[in-house]
Amino acid sequence: MLKSLLSFADPNERIILIIIIAVGALALVALTVVLIKIFGKKRAKPLPIASKSEYFEALGGEDNYINSSREGSRIIVHLKDYSKINKEKIKEAGVTGFIEKSDKLTLVVKDNTEEVYEKIFNA
Repeated sequence: MLKSLLSFADPNERIILIIIIAVGALALVALTVVLIKIFGKKRAKPLPIASKSEYFEALGGEDNYINSSREGSRIIVHLKDYSKINKEKIKEAGVTGFIEKSDKLTLVVKDNTEEVYEKIFNA
């Protein structure tokens, strides 16, 4: 079919047709690579959820806690004294990252934020 298309087209149209076919082939290859990257990855197992006491120990104790809220994959915690935070224990408790600001600590929990929040603050 391609041979018949090329035989009937004038030289300028042949070049344009070849360029269109090449661009289409490259786009198809790029799309395939993107789809393999997106769907080919194995999902990591969710990090284990520590006990309520382990979380509070990492946050400097229950007496250091003021209040908290949940926003998407983040848990916002307000504490009395941020120097009491044990960063290593926070990571061991299943928190994938955290951001310290002057008036709050943001805990990033990727897979099971709601479950972690409920276990810590609503148990």
